Amino acid sequence: MKTYIPAYYKPLEYEVEIKGEIKKGTYARSRSGCFFCFYQQKIEWVWLLEQHPALYEEAMGYEKEGYTWSEEPLEALAKSDKVAAIKKDHYLRTHRAKNNNRTTTTWQDEILEAEEEGCASCFI
Repeated sequence: MKTYIPAYYKPLEYEVEIKGEIKKGTYARSRSGCFFCFYQQKIEWVWLLEQHPALYEEAMGYEKEGYTWSEEPLEALAKSDKVAAIKKDHYLRTHRAKNNNRTTTTWQDEILEAEEEGCASCFI
């Protein structure tokens, strides 16, 4: 049986500068398809900003009266210097895990294991 992963979860390449050298990493969704998922990592917010800016703007619109989706408002995460720092941190974390021979679980792995289950964290 062949399993199909929606294009929404396809890893995309990004570039970062590490010690004067351009490195390539990949980012993708690691959780549900909800664009406003509470459990997104900062790199996923960057992915949403770059791949679906209108949805990022919509998620920003839900942030009101001190409520934010993450540790800091999405408006702050969208600044170019913050985006670069998030990508650099993500690149370093993922490559450190690979160098330590640790396995990282992706959404693709998780969805194949729990294909019939929905997200238990929200009603959608």
